[in-house]
Amino acid sequence: MSEWTPQQSADLYRIADWGEGFFSVSPQGDLRVHPRGAYAGSSAAAIEPERSIDLPHLVGELERRGLRRPMLIRFSDILATRIEHLAGCFAEAIEENEYGGRWRGVYPIKVNQQAHVVEEVVGFGKPFGVGLEAGSKPELLIALALLDTEDALLVCNGYKDRAYVETALLAQRLGRTPVIVVDRYNEIDVIVKAAASLGIRPHIGLRARLSTVGAGRWIESSGEHSKFGLSAGELVGAVERLRSEDMLDCIELLHFHIGSQITSIRAHKDALREAMRIYVGLHRLGADSLHLLDVGGGLGVDYMGGGTDDPSSMNYSTQEYANDIVYAASQACADAGIPEPDIITESGRAMVAHHSVLVFDVIGVNRDQSPAHPPSCDDDDHAVLHALREAVESIAPETLSECYHDLLHGRDEAASLFSLGYLDLRGRAKSESLFHAGCRRIGEVLAQLGETPEEFDDLTALLTDTYFGNFSIFQSAPDAWAVKQVFPVMPIHRLDETPSRNGTIVDLTCDSDGRLDRFIGEHEEQPTLRLHPWNGAPYFLAVFLVGAYQEILGDLHNLFGDTDAVHVRLDDDAGYEVEHFVVGDAVSEVLDYVQYDRRALSERVRRTIERALREGRISLEDSALLRKRYDQGLDGYTYLSDES
Repeated sequence: MSEWTPQQSADLYRIADWGEGFFSVSPQGDLRVHPRGAYAGSSAAAIEPERSIDLPHLVGELERRGLRRPMLIRFSDILATRIEHLAGCFAEAIEENEYGGRWRGVYPIKVNQQAHVVEEVVGFGKPFGVGLEAGSKPELLIALALLDTEDALLVCNGYKDRAYVETALLAQRLGRTPVIVVDRYNEIDVIVKAAASLGIRPHIGLRARLSTVGAGRWIESSGEHSKFGLSAGELVGAVERLRSEDMLDCIELLHFHIGSQITSIRAHKDALREAMRIYVGLHRLGADSLHLLDVGGGLGVDYMGGGTDDPSSMNYSTQEYANDIVYAASQACADAGIPEPDIITESGRAMVAHHSVLVFDVIGVNRDQSPAHPPSCDDDDHAVLHALREAVESIAPETLSECYHDLLHGRDEAASLFSLGYLDLRGRAKSESLFHAGCRRIGEVLAQLGETPEEFDDLTALLTDTYFGNFSIFQSAPDAWAVKQVFPVMPIHRLDETPSRNGTIVDLTCDSDGRLDRFIGEHEEQPTLRLHPWNGAPYFLAVFLVGAYQEILGDLHNLFGDTDAVHVRLDDDAGYEVEHFVVGDAVSEVLDYVQYDRRALSERVRRTIERALREGRISLEDSALLRKRYDQGLDGYTYLSDES
């Protein structure tokens, strides 16, 4: 019986650090999801077991319902809990500072534009007055249709033409509260003319281009060379221009944004200090109707659970973030003797990242081929093979470095001799076996010593298995490839067994970049993940915190399309219910995206089959089977299945 415990798995994969209380390991070794337990307490005892879902059991039931692997599972209650937590943090900060304004969060649709997700954000956010942010005309049309929360804000960002502005203005006639943010100075002309034509007084926001630079991967969004925002001179010019149009009272909001996934609280503090100077300055210029402070996005998600300023982590909590915003606004307004503004955040990543989990199955493994025992050498074997064998036999704690160097030298010499014709194929194969056997022995000694010096870093890659996953990184976790984002990855079952293998994960695409080889380590990211030996039985892995940006940024590399997706909610009977079932792309749909016509393809294949029949290259039975398989392929999932 294994001595490995479920708690050791929880510690190994650092679930408590990145999971925010939403996940735990059951005594049976299965991963459990606690959609409403995140903030009931940090200890396992504080989580109500009856309000949890066994993830492997859920996957099995979803498959029996017809869902296919890979599948994206959205836990609606996690989304609700995250919104409640964000609202609660600001409520606490406002109360502690006796702040005169209120929190008025908005959800940026660009973070996850899936219809069911946006609808749930609006519904769960209604008690807290959560609105929407639109950064384009299509997103504005979505927001106009879905946002029916009384007094909620519809913040309109991005490039704007006359149609965009008129649509936003006319939304006021429907009882909406659209705030048109001036991202570029020349947009003022469009707003002034459209407002005059329609006879509607607009709610106007001004976006400031701060000199403060953010922290993390997206610092280009901030600073003096950022894409959007008005300089100090343009802000003064905007006030004077709107004053001349008798529209000074239309300026209601100041907006700034220093980037997504800000890793350091210092960046937020510095930006707030500068932004509040601008806010006070606009008041002193006569913009007395200014009463909204939009601090933009940037609230991070701790993907690694490290609590550091690593690009995949963050060195502050949501409560600290809320405290600093409220305190900075309170102090600046008190010093200037002006009313405290309502605070708007566009914290989309923090709202939706945790609620989506990608589950996929392992379809094969390329194992580390190191033999348990090194092959023996015959008297007539080449000298390089005898040297490799001697290096293997000499491995001991005090000779690791010397033996490793001898192994590397012997491997390279054997390869050179093979290329020159002095070593045959059997000899080359034996040299590889000896080299890998030596590496394995060194790895075993290092494991016993409990440390791996830097000179042995390459050894880890040599002793690593490659696990083939039935998914596409480019479709389902594109940031892992594009910006080297580290996502939590782990098995969802067998967590009471020892994960005895070191592995990396590759996807179905034929691209060498389609791999996961950056994982959460004890103090920093690491190149391998501890996994269980694969014996051909179903083995499920999951990628967590993929609810923000991943779906909409996913591409069709190798024509792998959207996965099946499902929304799951807890019910009143200590169970769960499936609310939405979103069918993933069929092959024919993906082909249509790239302008292939299904009927034309089928007809071309039919004609080719008929030609082969006439020429006697295929039988009638095989031709019928090929036609059947071709049509089934067009109707089928873009990923692999047991049926295929």
